Amino acid sequence: MVKNRFKLVIFDCDGVLVDSEPIINRIFAETLTEAGFPITYAEVTQKFIGKSLKTCLEIIEASYKKPLPKNFVELCKEREIAPLQQELQPVSGITEILEQIRLPKCVASNSSHRHIQMVLKLTGLLDKFDGKLYSANDVSRPKPFPDVYLYAAEQMNSNPEDCAVIEDSVTGVQAAYAAGMTVFGYAHQSDACGGLRQRTALAEAGAKIVFNDMRQLAKLL
Repeated sequence: MVKNRFKLVIFDCDGVLVDSEPIINRIFAETLTEAGFPITYAEVTQKFIGKSLKTCLEIIEASYKKPLPKNFVELCKEREIAPLQQELQPVSGITEILEQIRLPKCVASNSSHRHIQMVLKLTGLLDKFDGKLYSANDVSRPKPFPDVYLYAAEQMNSNPEDCAVIEDSVTGVQAAYAAGMTVFGYAHQSDACGGLRQRTALAEAGAKIVFNDMRQLAKLL
C-alpha cells in the first residue's frame, strides 16, 4: 500500500494508461495524406503529441492553407476502431500499478469521453476508475491550459496542491504544472536519443520527476 502526501492521483489517458498513440497517429497520417494533406507518421508524432484533436485540425488547416474535408474527423474515428480493437494494449506495468495505488484516482484527458471509454474498456482498465473520467470537452480550453486538471480536482473534491499528475506529453505537463499540481513525467520512448529528448522536454515543461518504467510509479509517489 502506498502512503504519501498526495490525496488524488490524476492520470492522462493516451500514452500513460493505454499505448494508443502509435495506432492513432498512424491512422491520422494515412487519412490526412489520402485527403490531400501529405504528412508522415513521424511528423504527426512530433507535432501533435498531447494536443487536442481540435488544436491538431486547426494547425493542419493553417499549415496547408485549406480546409479539411467535412467528414474528416468521422472518417478518422471510423478507421481507428478496428486497429484499436486488434492492437491496443495497456501501457506496460499500469495494471499492477493501479492495483497498488490506494489513493483516489481519476483520468483527465484531451480526448473525447467516447474515446476514453472505448480505449479503457478495450484494455480492461475502465473499472479501475469507477466512472471518474474527465475530458477536455468538459471545459472551455484543452491542455496546455490547466482547465481539465482543475475541473478533475474540483469534481474529486481535491485541492490542486494535493494532486499528483501522471503525464507523457509536454502539452499535458504544461497543463498540470499551470494547475499548480505535482507532475510526474512518463518518458516511454525506448531509443536512447528519443528517450533523452523526451525526458529533457518533460522536465523543462515542469515535471518534478521523470521516469521511464511505469512499475516505478508506486515508489515515486
